[in-house]
Amino acid sequence: MRLAVIADVHGNLPALEAVLADLARRDAAAVVNLGDCLSGPLWPAETADLLMRLDFPTVRGNHDRVVAAGDVASMGPTDRFTYDAIGAIGEGRLRWLRGLPPEVSPAPGILAVHGCPGDDMAYLLDEVWAGRLFRADAPTIAARLSGQAADLVLCGHSHRQ
Repeated sequence: MRLAVIADVHGNLPALEAVLADLARRDAAAVVNLGDCLSGPLWPAETADLLMRLDFPTVRGNHDRVVAAGDVASMGPTDRFTYDAIGAIGEGRLRWLRGLPPEVSPAPGILAVHGCPGDDMAYLLDEVWAGRLFRADAPTIAARLSGQAADLVLCGHSHRQ
C-alpha cells in the first residue's frame, strides 16, 4: 500500500494545495495527516475547510490541542490568530479540531502521532541542543517507543521531511 504522509501544514493553504496536486499524480492509496493543521498567520479557516472536506485520518498536533482548548490568555500570537479566525463562522471548525485524536492507525501495524506516542510536544527522532535539532541515537528513539507494538511509526512535529 502506498501511503502519503503530510504534517505541519500550519494553515499554509497554497502549500497544502500544491502537495495535494502532487499527490494526485503519485497514486497513493491513502493520506494521513500528522497534525498542526491550522496554527499560523496565513489561512487557518480556509485550510480547515479543505482538510475537513478531505477527511483524511488526522492526528491532533500540539498547536491543534492549544487552539482547540480555547484558553486564549495562554495562547501565543499565531495560536490566538488561528483561534479567532476559525471561530469566526460558527463552531464547526473548532469542533473538528477538538475531535482530532492524539494518534491514529491508518492501516494495520502503522501508528501515526504528532510528536511522540503520548506526548505531542516531544520529538521522537530528534534531540534539541543549543536551539537546534539533531538526530537522536537509536537507544533514545527505542526508549521513546517502549511499549509500542506498531511495525511503523509516523511522526511530525520537527518539520523535517
